[in-house]
Parts: sequence; structure tokens; C-alpha cells
Amino acid sequence: MINALNAFGLAIGWMDILGVLVFELMIFYLLRSRSHQSELNDVEQPTAEGNAKPTLRGLLGHRYLKESTKTWIFWAYLFLLNVWIVVTLLMIAGITWHKPELMLCWLIWCLAGLLLDLFFVLWWLFELCAGDAIEALTNIIISMLTMVIEFGFIYVIYTIYANMSNSEDEADAHSDLFAIVKSALDPRQWMAIFIP
Repeated sequence: MINALNAFGLAIGWMDILGVLVFELMIFYLLRSRSHQSELNDVEQPTAEGNAKPTLRGLLGHRYLKESTKTWIFWAYLFLLNVWIVVTLLMIAGITWHKPELMLCWLIWCLAGLLLDLFFVLWWLFELCAGDAIEALTNIIISMLTMVIEFGFIYVIYTIYANMSNSEDEADAHSDLFAIVKSALDPRQWMAIFIP
């Protein structure tokens, strides 16, 4: 039977997976539109001498390298999102099967996410002083809200982890106590003392 706290932890896990899938769909859409846009840009434009051919200078130009870097960032972000799904499934399995050690990956992952959010807040504070103030303030507020929500989720999952770990320790202690009492009440033990 699952108590309310464990059910809330499971809800957090499935909500995480749903959110990750929505982000992945958005990234796939952006990658598709980007590839469609690059196909349109790669269509050869006719000139006075005939068809223009792509040059090495054009391929190594600032715009092309910038678009290529953004694409790689999207793919790296997709990889991290899939790792997030695996880690969240481990956390859900840990709650469902009462295996707290499976929840450690999720807790470590979220703590690393908090450190990354803190890094971005510091980065956008620098941007606030050096660049666009409105964009930097918006990013800082979004990061702070994300950190608060993530910290709340970490607190809930850590509480579930601590409860499960304590119940396992108590179960081990009860089983050891049961073994001691059982051996103390065993008549063969008493007979061995009095009958040589």
C-alpha cells in the first residue's frame, strides 16, 4: 500500500517525464524547422554567370558556424533530457518497489541541476551588468522559480528516501531481535546448558 507522500513522489516523477517529453517535442520541432530553413537557404540562387556555387568561405562563415553550434546544443540537450527520463524512471521504480537506493540517482541529478541553475543565475547577473537588463532579469526570475520548485521536489523525494531507509533499518533490527528471542526460547539451547 502506498501512502500519500509516496503517491506525491510518484506524481512528481510522472510529471517530470511528461514535462521532458513536451520539451523533446519542442526541440524536435525547432530542429525540423531549422533544417527546413537551411534547405531553403541552400537552394542555389541564379546569378549573371549562371548558378552560384557554395564556397569554402561561405561554409566557414560566422552565420553557418553559429547555426551549426545551435544544432549541436539542441542535440546535447536532447541527450540530457533522455538521461533525465531514465533517472526519473529509476526514482519511480525505487518508490514502487521500496528500494531507496534507486532514488539516489534522481537526488544527485537534481542537486547537479540546482548547481547548474545557480551557475546560470550568476551568469545572468553578469549579463545584467553588461548587457540587456530586461532579458537578464527575466532569466534570473525564471531560474529562481525553477530552483524553488526543484528544491521542493528534492525535499519530498529525500523525505521518502529517508523514510524508506529508516523502515528498512527498523525491519533489519526487528529481524535481528526476533532471531535473538527465538534462539533464547529454543528448548534445545536450554537442554544443551543443563544436559552435557
